Amino acid sequence: MIIDVRWRPPYKGFLKLHVFARDPWVRRPGQLGVDPAPSLVGKSMPMALDEMKRAGITKAMVIGRRAQPPFENVPNEDVLSFVRDYPDNFFAVPALEPTDRSAALDELEFLHTQPSVKAIHLEPGWAARPMYADDANLYSIYERLEKIGMPTLVSAGGTIGPDFGYVDPKYLHRVAKDFPKLKLIIGHGGWPYVMQALAVAYDCANVYLSPDMYLNVPNMPGNLEYVRAANYYLRERLIFGTAYPARPMIESIGHFHRLPFDEEVKPYVLYHNAARVFGI
Repeated sequence: MIIDVRWRPPYKGFLKLHVFARDPWVRRPGQLGVDPAPSLVGKSMPMALDEMKRAGITKAMVIGRRAQPPFENVPNEDVLSFVRDYPDNFFAVPALEPTDRSAALDELEFLHTQPSVKAIHLEPGWAARPMYADDANLYSIYERLEKIGMPTLVSAGGTIGPDFGYVDPKYLHRVAKDFPKLKLIIGHGGWPYVMQALAVAYDCANVYLSPDMYLNVPNMPGNLEYVRAANYYLRERLIFGTAYPARPMIESIGHFHRLPFDEEVKPYVLYHNAARVFGI
């Protein structure tokens, strides 16, 4: 069994994401020559479900986005609508835009009453006013998330923000220390600050890493460090995600099994850790 914690469907507002909107046959540096998934080329939900089944993925977390131009926004209603349309295999991870703190808190009060919502997504570097993860505007949001017991996926890796400084894990280290009961998942695994992110997880038991494509791309610099950590102290806090459709599901699972994980570690990374954190 596999839970994919970073999954975006060919559906409604998701189709405006650049990964769907551009020509899928144009190679990206991060794809390293891998052909796009057939469901991405066809923008087909039935094909995506078939690929998901053949990859062995039993559940997936559908990730929303509240970014500002030139980045794309996926309305939370589209996330919730998708999970209503496909309730058997999917859970919702809607996003908050933290610039208007009061509006974000009001939206959170609604979202956490929805049974399909298993976590909240934040991308501080892509907010209307780009923020570091320990920005004061975010603290009342973290406080409320901790109080209601809602896991928080903070995308902090890759190019989320005006420069790489916005994904530096040192800011999330401060958050994890200030909110020790908050389950904090670092999306994109803090890449390219891999060692720093692993150090944060070493120091803070409430921090989980989900490197998604930065683990699954063959020869990605730093990906073996996540594996070494999982084989040592991070077995119960490394979480799998494909980043579909940026990466094909079947190829991502195949590459995962070629990585030098201890065999007893794989079920934790692929399923048990996400099931425990998200209450699945």
